[in-house]
Amino acid sequence: MRYRLIHGITIRHLLPVVAIVSAVCVSSHKVLAQAPPSPLKANTINNAGSFSYQKVNKPINQSLRNHSERERLLELNASLNNLDETYHLYSEKDFDMLWAPVYRQGNPVQELVAYLKDIHTQGLSAQDYHLQMLDERCLIPDTKVVEDCDILQTDAIIGLTHDLQSGKINPNKLFEKTEVIKSERDFLLSIERALIAPTLKSYFESIEPSSNEYQSMKYYLKDLSQRQIPAWEPLALKPSIKPAMVDSRLSPIIERLVFWQDVSPDWLEKAPFGLVYEGELIKAVERFQLRHGLEVDGVIGKKTIAALNITPQERVKQLAANLERIRWYGAEQYERLIKVNIPSYELWALEGGELHLRKAVIVGEVERPTPIFEDKIQYLVLNPTWVVPWELARKDKLPLIQENPRYLLDNQFSVYLQDFKINDPNDIDWRKVTKNEFPYRLVQAAGAHNALGQVKFMFPNPYEVYLHDTPAKSLFNNDLRAFSSGCIRVQDPMDLVWWILRADGLNDIDIKKQLNKKYTNTVYLASAVPIRLEYRTAYLGQDNTIQFRADIYQRDKKLYEALQQPVASTHLH
Repeated sequence: MRYRLIHGITIRHLLPVVAIVSAVCVSSHKVLAQAPPSPLKANTINNAGSFSYQKVNKPINQSLRNHSERERLLELNASLNNLDETYHLYSEKDFDMLWAPVYRQGNPVQELVAYLKDIHTQGLSAQDYHLQMLDERCLIPDTKVVEDCDILQTDAIIGLTHDLQSGKINPNKLFEKTEVIKSERDFLLSIERALIAPTLKSYFESIEPSSNEYQSMKYYLKDLSQRQIPAWEPLALKPSIKPAMVDSRLSPIIERLVFWQDVSPDWLEKAPFGLVYEGELIKAVERFQLRHGLEVDGVIGKKTIAALNITPQERVKQLAANLERIRWYGAEQYERLIKVNIPSYELWALEGGELHLRKAVIVGEVERPTPIFEDKIQYLVLNPTWVVPWELARKDKLPLIQENPRYLLDNQFSVYLQDFKINDPNDIDWRKVTKNEFPYRLVQAAGAHNALGQVKFMFPNPYEVYLHDTPAKSLFNNDLRAFSSGCIRVQDPMDLVWWILRADGLNDIDIKKQLNKKYTNTVYLASAVPIRLEYRTAYLGQDNTIQFRADIYQRDKKLYEALQQPVASTHLH
């Protein structure tokens, strides 16, 4: 039997409503039409896991039972990504259809398909949410698949809700030395908002990260993916192009600067072979250098050309990876927060979401990367001594000691064997000491020679990583600063000390008293300060421009590839 479609609803679907209306003549207390699904009961689906199917004689329940037995929806031949959660949701709703437009203003499946067709602008893959099947089979479903389409739509909305609120990938499983505290929410309860929202589009927009940074990067990615891309052949990295020079590479460089909107498109008409590098073009290069964290000197050198060689397609992947990183954290919940962004070599002290302090930092080298995690600064140590980590002592310090017998004395190191201080370290035959048999503990005295400088900021963690000062001030002159063994060295750290202690309730006189003490002094904080060590190679700068940084630990490619994997095969949730 065929049924005529009325606004996307078959007569078959309206028959129960007609029956109910007829029944009103007999029993006035019966409902006139199918009501929207009832609110979810609290705490009933927080831990969706193994379950047993209820014996409910409804098509939705039967379709889910079939999927459990055969791992596919029979009519659509489609697999669910969130079967447990989907089943629990329907069980809470008495196995009624959730998205039938009978009680909604619009057409939910049309709204979902439209939103999914644009989801690539957020770095997510539409096929993780059944776009093709929904588009081809469910926009105008035949009577055999209406229940399966409702289930498929529910599965898609559950998955998309999770991924928008907390990210698709679990970074702690993908990367070593990574402990991201993801923004975990009871996303099944969030579906209640989808069920009552005016449109699904408005629902999804309400659960996307709302920060200006996320939305700006999202629209930048959309614009980038829609623009016509010029030829992008790699340019020779040498020689450098300096002001007043003529170089054949200037023409394609101008094309790229125009593409990245660092210079007006009018320059394309002024770019004949042999153009002189001067004037507004130098300013455009400096803008490009600033946005990419390079030395702003106006010289088109090796690093600048390497950045210009990166194609828009590669930037699209970079943006996708960094949008995912934003989703991991969700909305900022801290009144005060210190963020260290490793690829940009920067520390940001935030209060009420506003930037109060910005400092250059030195981070771990590639072989000894700074870990990614979140903690709280509990105390400061002024004029600290340095207990050299054992790995560092045996691998780095031992060769220096063996090469120079005065190294320990010149750098004010004491040597301990267990808890006993060795009076004269030269009594040890260092030539016989090996990396594999190194029983000593090295402690550097406080003072000008101390590797930690005047202060260290302590947030105890298994990686033995912290913030600290450094006597090697000249290293901050480099634009690429991955030089440490994992800890973070802070430029002008006393500014950060003042910011922390003032916010902790100390007045300026008390702070000066603490700083004037010449001995090692520990200052415990009344309120610990949250600190996050994160990895962002694309972000929104203070001038509201998209900033790009080099992927020093080679994490972007791995993350982007994980995002492209089907959700059921990533095993990373």
